[in-house]
Amino acid sequence: MRVGLLHPGEMGASVGRVLQANGHEVLWVSEGRSDATRERAQSFRDAGTVDALAGEAELILSICPPHAALEVARAVRGFEGVYVDANAIAPMRAREIAALHPRFVDGGIVGGPPEEPGTTLYLSGAGAASVAVLFVGSNLEPRVVADASATKMAYAAWSKGSAALLLAIRDVAAHFGVEDEWRLAAPELAERLPRAERARATKGWRWVGEMEEIADTFAAAGQPEGFHRAAARVYGA
Repeated sequence: MRVGLLHPGEMGASVGRVLQANGHEVLWVSEGRSDATRERAQSFRDAGTVDALAGEAELILSICPPHAALEVARAVRGFEGVYVDANAIAPMRAREIAALHPRFVDGGIVGGPPEEPGTTLYLSGAGAASVAVLFVGSNLEPRVVADASATKMAYAAWSKGSAALLLAIRDVAAHFGVEDEWRLAAPELAERLPRAERARATKGWRWVGEMEEIADTFAAAGQPEGFHRAAARVYGA
């Protein structure tokens, strides 16, 4: 199958390589992309423009920062193939994208770039099973569920939301000069804190939008949204 990949960051490029290893052709668009993106996408075929990619691809896979998901979907409005949004977006945002693409499949990725086993691609919608087949036997395990975006939001609400809370608590302890005592009182956090610090330094800019999407998801469920609005501020600091 010819798969159009919009736009290959670290995760997207890794998923693209998984598809290639499973025998599928992967197209991307170099127009307006950075040198770093070009380096990641060098094994994929360059379609040149978004319009050209949409004209060739049988399936388009969107893996981009959450805040850009709707804009990316609009860029290929009118595409007649299967459109898979595998971004960290709220279920409500997924429905907005579904309104643009009749053959829409909702997706959500849990885990790191699938160079090694342990990452899951959640899929939902009428065409989810046919998309899952593309990944069978690879390091990226496909799993068809009732609501892929909601699954991703619930997972990241804890994994990334709790990391933001930990960073904020550490900063409060440091402000009041009690960080050493806090570390002694909570030794079980010693391993989690460095991981949270690295994540904020390398991915915090991307997680701001994800926390906002989670907050919208909480609000839609009638739950307090302030936890993750605050997390967005922590990652944006």
